[in-house]
Amino acid sequence: MFKKASLCNHGGIQLLSSSISALPPTRVSFQASCFTRSPLKSDRGYATASDSSENPYQWPSSSSFTPYDVLNLRRNAPYSKAQYYDLVKIYHPDRSCDEHPLCRNISPEVRLQRYRIVVTAHEILSDPARRAAYDQTGAGWSHHPQRYSTAAEAAHAWGPYGSTIYANATWEDWERFNNRYHGKQQHVVDQRTFTRLVVLLVLFGGAVQASWIGQMNSGYEKRLREVSEDSMRFLSGRRQQTVTQMPHNDARVQTFLIRRDPTGSGLKEEEQEVYEHELHSLRRAQSRPSNAHESETSTPVDNLANVTPMATRRPDAHPVES
Repeated sequence: MFKKASLCNHGGIQLLSSSISALPPTRVSFQASCFTRSPLKSDRGYATASDSSENPYQWPSSSSFTPYDVLNLRRNAPYSKAQYYDLVKIYHPDRSCDEHPLCRNISPEVRLQRYRIVVTAHEILSDPARRAAYDQTGAGWSHHPQRYSTAAEAAHAWGPYGSTIYANATWEDWERFNNRYHGKQQHVVDQRTFTRLVVLLVLFGGAVQASWIGQMNSGYEKRLREVSEDSMRFLSGRRQQTVTQMPHNDARVQTFLIRRDPTGSGLKEEEQEVYEHELHSLRRAQSRPSNAHESETSTPVDNLANVTPMATRRPDAHPVES
């Protein structure tokens, strides 16, 4: 280090003195660099104004400064992180200012704002693709300190979470944050959706009820038809049986009397003569020999033999009024 410095101090001027006039103005900076100090490095955690006596860093005062102005970098020069590290040490909100001239007379809000601007400038210039896009269209850069007169305006412009370097939380972190400060979201059902759901449920229930009632009615009507058909068949059979067994009216009358009073004396005193007249006349007709007539037709007595008494009259039973 000391040998290079002595070379610049003693032999450098003698070797280059003859060619200074022939060099273009841009090459003079090589000579001047021999007399300037190396990039700002010290044991302190920040840069000071005394580190660069000839060209100290100052925050851009233009209303339309660029990332190159923020990092004090020429547009065609290769990117170096040295200036970025020095500015981060100065403007980082978690570090102490220690009366540094760049952050001594500014508020914490402005200091945080400048730190974010430095980070954004570093993100643009350190990436060749983003740097080329910025050089062509100005993409990715929209920070102008002069339009932020208050901390509220600066926070609104930058958003609540600052640059994209701070937006590194996962969705689980955001869920925990929202549940902690805003509570769990309550899902409110739309009234129209709820009404439609209720109407659909009512219609579905009505359709099921109508189907069930229809099936019940069909079964009931079928059962009624079956009972009616059975009754009709039973009555028709009895009618046919009666006509077959008792072809004459006299036989039907005598059958009725026997079923009414199996003793053949009648239920009342005045009925005894009727019973005797009808039944005894039948018996007398049966006692007459009539072989030819018996071979052709059956007598009412034969019909009476097939009749089963429905009830037996008790001797002590009183006559019942008909």
